[in-house]
Amino acid sequence: MINHETEVMNRLQRDVHSTFLKRGKDRESWSKACEKFHSYVSPIDHAIDEIYESPALNNKQTLEFVLTFLEIDPMFFRSGYVKEDMIQRLKRTNLTQEQLTRVNSILTDAVENRGHREFKRYCRLAKFMGTDSLVKILEGIVEHNTGARKSRAKLMLSYMHT
Repeated sequence: MINHETEVMNRLQRDVHSTFLKRGKDRESWSKACEKFHSYVSPIDHAIDEIYESPALNNKQTLEFVLTFLEIDPMFFRSGYVKEDMIQRLKRTNLTQEQLTRVNSILTDAVENRGHREFKRYCRLAKFMGTDSLVKILEGIVEHNTGARKSRAKLMLSYMHT
């Protein structure tokens, strides 16, 4: 469902951008595309709203949604802000060992593949939930990589060691 909704929201946003370029000749199409984009209510909006209702993620379904959302790492309009809030609430949540393992996988993937606005939140989360095995993985990335991966691994390690 998260992937499907990401596609829908990105298509609606693309429609706004493509009709914007022609708005001088066809303002009605652009206005309709804007209206569709702004009025769209996604089925995942309810799950996202639940996240904002409490400082910790105590509901099992909500916690599962957050972990899945962060694992998938969808990219759509304002998704970075949503991820930042999810990450912030994870810090205040008691997790099972399996959930903690999933979080550490998310943190590893963030270092490997994600350099987006929420990356520093991932680093702060690593300080609270990072395991010894995550430290070893990050040290390996620093030792064997260059560029952005190495920089992200060093940054996350610096948060974990403060």
